[in-house]
Amino acid sequence: MILFRRAWLLMTLATASSAVSAAQTGKGTSDDLLWAFLLAAPPVAYAVNKWWRWGIGFRFGAASGAGFLSALKWSFIAAIWVGIVTGLVWLM
Repeated sequence: MILFRRAWLLMTLATASSAVSAAQTGKGTSDDLLWAFLLAAPPVAYAVNKWWRWGIGFRFGAASGAGFLSALKWSFIAAIWVGIVTGLVWLM
């Protein structure tokens, strides 16, 4: 679970630092990066929450295979969604 929180933190810091540097150079891409972050964040947060809930269940012996597969499915969906949003922003 720590790994997913660290990945989320790194993604947030990378997006924020890119937006700040773009705003300082005046390229106008900071708005694009902000929108990309706002569009990509909810599915990633949902997938992280699924893993967190499964991890709590695993810790207390109540984890299920369905919860694991759901977390895996949402991680896959989030990764695809982040790729789509990133690709669209890159094309803009």
